[in-house]
Amino acid sequence: MMARIKEYRWFIVAVAVFAVGAYYLQNQNTTPQADTMFLVVNTVEKGEVSSGIQTTGDIVAAEKLNIDVYKQTSRIDAVKVQNGSHIKAGDVLLSFEKSDALVSMQASKTVVAEAALSLENTTRSVGDPNTEIRSLENKITGLNKTLADTETEKAEAWETFLNNGLAIKAHKDKASSLLSRQEPVLSGKYLGREEGSYTIEVYASAADSGFSFRVSGLEEGVDNVIFGKALNLGKQGLKITFPNDTKSGDKWLVSIPDREAATFAKLAENYERTLANFEKTKEDTLVNLENSEQQLRDLYVKNSVAYKDLSVEKAQASLAEAEQRLAKNYEVIKERDIVAPFSGTMEGMKNVVVGATPTGGSDSTINLGTLISDEFLTKFSLSATDVAKVKVGDKVKVTITSLVEQPNFIAVITQISSLPTGSGVAKYEIQALLDYDRQTSEIILREGMLADIEVVQQEKTDALRVPVAAVKYEQGRPKVTVMDQLTTEQMAEVARLGILRTTKNAVATYDVEVKLGVVGQYFVEVVEGLKEGDLVVGSQLAESTTGSAVSNAMFGGPAGGGNFNRTGGQINRTNSNTTTGANANFSR
Repeated sequence: MMARIKEYRWFIVAVAVFAVGAYYLQNQNTTPQADTMFLVVNTVEKGEVSSGIQTTGDIVAAEKLNIDVYKQTSRIDAVKVQNGSHIKAGDVLLSFEKSDALVSMQASKTVVAEAALSLENTTRSVGDPNTEIRSLENKITGLNKTLADTETEKAEAWETFLNNGLAIKAHKDKASSLLSRQEPVLSGKYLGREEGSYTIEVYASAADSGFSFRVSGLEEGVDNVIFGKALNLGKQGLKITFPNDTKSGDKWLVSIPDREAATFAKLAENYERTLANFEKTKEDTLVNLENSEQQLRDLYVKNSVAYKDLSVEKAQASLAEAEQRLAKNYEVIKERDIVAPFSGTMEGMKNVVVGATPTGGSDSTINLGTLISDEFLTKFSLSATDVAKVKVGDKVKVTITSLVEQPNFIAVITQISSLPTGSGVAKYEIQALLDYDRQTSEIILREGMLADIEVVQQEKTDALRVPVAAVKYEQGRPKVTVMDQLTTEQMAEVARLGILRTTKNAVATYDVEVKLGVVGQYFVEVVEGLKEGDLVVGSQLAESTTGSAVSNAMFGGPAGGGNFNRTGGQINRTNSNTTTGANANFSR
């Protein structure tokens, strides 16, 4: 809420000035009074300052899919969406009746099974009758599986060895202070393969619990402490649950394996014995495998005269044909389901009801609606001079001008046209993808919305800044008018309205020469000359002794019919009869 108020501060201040003017219209009298000044006061603060190329553009969906189908002989069997409903990628939008295709698919499966059986029988009868070759092939397959299983079992034994008796212990640096304290609870299973340790250090932080913890050793990382909840201790499967008496400075240790455990020596001995058995099995299997492969090569050499029986080739061709028909039937069934290729919203559905059969010419399509993606782009054009300054990946600030609250989004340039558009001055179309989630955003973007665009060329996210209107130039050197210390009442008035009403010269001000950095549309970075919290004069209005300058400026009084014009976030006061002007920049 505070961010929104700050964003529209110029509007609030304008309303405040209007209210002050109205008050003086109703209460002014002819009694002469001292000159009154209205000072727009800005606080030097830290924030974002950016400058870049500015233009306008349109909002368009990143993807749009027209659900067009050709004339169907099948009726619509199911409609699972409606206009305006949200759809995830992979969701079925609608289905056509597919009982006939299912029957064809089942028949194709039967034909495939028969063809496969025919090929097997034919191969057996005319193929290699040497059963020794088949036996050796089966034996080699079994030996290779034994080798793979041995490696898997070795890995599992190592994992079991590392996880046996794991526990959290007080770190030796904190052994005495943690002697009577409850240890955190260790859970999960360590899935890593490396030996080592995790050191867990608790420290005070802004987390809800008041503490965070740092992990070092086998893995590095930090996270917030949540009492009573199992938190990830790295990414290898272990979890830690902190007790309620956790304090800043607590330091715990998890050793993998736990070599200080009473049972470690016995566990290590068992693991070494198991490992030796695995190595013996592997060695014996490799010898057996080498011998079997050599025997098989010898048998292949003895039977090297290859032959291809015509009946085998025919059986193979029949099987391939049957499998092709089955694949086509699968495709027919898949085509009876219209599936969303991306997430989005369905629009434009008309007369799509269960039981209906789409009709139309054999060469024409029927539109059943349009799927509009959740992702949105902004498209805009730049001149040849400006387009040379940008590249794919550049940051773009997008302000939706067609909405009252003018929400801001960040986008990234994804495409720059190489060819100009139009026949006049060369313009090049730019496309940028918005960082926008339709499901979580309070703003619903739609096609055709207008946007103000700024392709960021310079940006500071934590710059010391003042409004552009607060900077004035004397002989080309930038200066800012700084206010001396204000009274409590004056500070309250500034905090409430952003405007200070005072008599002329009642508040001491002085000009400070400043060094500027990034100069943006609304804010300018101050590199030298000011510090955070300083109060500067953004603009000022003078009330004459014979009438209210505020009322004259706002309502066209005798001071010259002044008026306020808002252009690009500025309020410009023009008054032909007054030497004191104001240009207040109430920047968002």
